[in-house]
Amino acid sequence: MRGLGAKDHALTVVDKKVLAPHFVQVRMTSPTLLHDLDTGPAAWLRFWFPGEGSHEYQRGYTITHPDRSTGEFNVNFVLHEPAGPGSAWAKRARPGDTVQAMIYGSTTFEVPDQPATGYLLIGDSASIPAIASIIEALPSGAHIECYLEEHNPADHEIPLPEHPGATVYWVPRQGPGSLAAAIPARDYGGWYAWVAPESGSLKALRPRLRNEFGFTKATSYIQAYWVEGKTMGTRRGLGESSD
Repeated sequence: MRGLGAKDHALTVVDKKVLAPHFVQVRMTSPTLLHDLDTGPAAWLRFWFPGEGSHEYQRGYTITHPDRSTGEFNVNFVLHEPAGPGSAWAKRARPGDTVQAMIYGSTTFEVPDQPATGYLLIGDSASIPAIASIIEALPSGAHIECYLEEHNPADHEIPLPEHPGATVYWVPRQGPGSLAAAIPARDYGGWYAWVAPESGSLKALRPRLRNEFGFTKATSYIQAYWVEGKTMGTRRGLGESSD
């Protein structure tokens, strides 16, 4: 990534709020980051969090509500047990704490000039920040159906933005096929799908999206946000820089 021009940005914690028992929002600021980043809906960063020993571990997180005038933005964290590097850092984060992040591979959701017939948003607590930013960006007349997989009973307490055209359905996870089975068969002609659940759920869901519902690469964004039971991301020596 260093060879491809990615560089570290220093981020400082400004504030932290508990939004649900297992979900916190950390307000951060950086003097450089927002000058280089496309801050559209679902934008994300690669953070470097300290871990065991002398290494930092990379994890991707969505940023929301950026303010270019102050350099501030929000990052929401699901607090897992056992905690990974990102979750552990977020638990103990306090104003004044610092962390490094870089921009590499970030993509954003673009509101189409020609409105879609409807928007199918699918994910879980990990992708709620991105989904929430998309809902906030869509016009009031948009028709939105949102299916969220429940991995924890407290997931329902995570706040979602209000939208007059949005309906949210929570789907208890009873197995990797639960989410796929919950999406109703219908005519999705003219719709756009933004889909980012757990990898096993996506494996069951993808055939329905592509083969049954007819979503193409042009009419969908489909990406697993995490893999159950597997650590994602890379690591580097503590104090190394991507500059």
